[in-house]
Amino acid sequence: MALSRIRSVAAVAVAVLALGAGLTACSQNDDTKNSAADTGDNAGNTAGNGAGFPVTIDHLFGSTTIKAKPERVVTLGGGDLEASISLGVIPVAGADWFGDPQVRGWVKSALGDRPAPKLIQASEPKYEEIAALKPDLIVYINTINDKLQFDTLNAIAPTIAAPAGTKNVYGVPWQDQVREIAKATGTATAGDQVVKDTETLVSDTAKANPDFAGKVITAGVYSADSLNAWLPSDPRMRLLTSLGFKSNPQIDAMENGDFYVKISPELTPKLDADLIFMAALDGSGKLDPAVVNDKVWNALPAVKAGHVAYWGGAPVINTATPSGEFSSAMSIGGPLGIKYALPKLVPMLKNALAGKS
Repeated sequence: MALSRIRSVAAVAVAVLALGAGLTACSQNDDTKNSAADTGDNAGNTAGNGAGFPVTIDHLFGSTTIKAKPERVVTLGGGDLEASISLGVIPVAGADWFGDPQVRGWVKSALGDRPAPKLIQASEPKYEEIAALKPDLIVYINTINDKLQFDTLNAIAPTIAAPAGTKNVYGVPWQDQVREIAKATGTATAGDQVVKDTETLVSDTAKANPDFAGKVITAGVYSADSLNAWLPSDPRMRLLTSLGFKSNPQIDAMENGDFYVKISPELTPKLDADLIFMAALDGSGKLDPAVVNDKVWNALPAVKAGHVAYWGGAPVINTATPSGEFSSAMSIGGPLGIKYALPKLVPMLKNALAGKS
């Protein structure tokens, strides 16, 4: 974390530590509480005012005990908001991981007629704003998992972080994310069903597309003036390999403990594969000029043969366009994102394998 960021966190920590306890205590009697939706789990986990509680969640920073069924949930990590909604738990506020000020269309569909959560900032949490929401649970799973941030949030309300043992904090498997949130919110039965249904959707799609099996794929994004390839721990790469593809061993060998690796010009030939899936289109659907003019990229056998699927990159991810909806669903992933993106993803991959990009 940058020094300036540490100072900004520390500057508000003292005030929040004092403020949080009072706000959390009084939240139980707040007439304006926005209750999380009942998911049908009540018979097993949440009868009355919270059968099945307290529960203890183990995570990177130890453990957090949640004494009663949460009614005011705030989510901060990538996909934490959407995973909660997939369980029928509607946060009072949550972060869109890419900072879109509007709720995504594919998220609205899952909400139905239920009120949309307030969207708040993820990268630099505004602690006073979070405290003022009077949460009784903060979900901080698929994010930076910074100890100082966690401690400050945990002083406001019980906070859960990435599962214990997580090595890539931005690559928490969506199944683990869903199950942890489900346990913390008393919706374990719903969580198991959501995981089962989503995994079945993916496995059925893989079976319906046997041409994917064993094909080597390179996937990534053109961003910050460079090509970047996703490593096996990236959630998008996990989805692609769960469809039957194999990750590129030349990229896997660059493992750096992160979810991606920057590809310098001299390493560009290592991107070649049976299929390349690259987020490099702008808002008008045109390929980034830097990629168009990259001679090494265009000399790759896969690119020359048309075995590349281009899709919307950074310029479109926060736009209310079909390209933006797909880009955000593919990147945020989880049960809602996968369900939305998969029917659009499969034709792209099939066309690329056939050289029809």
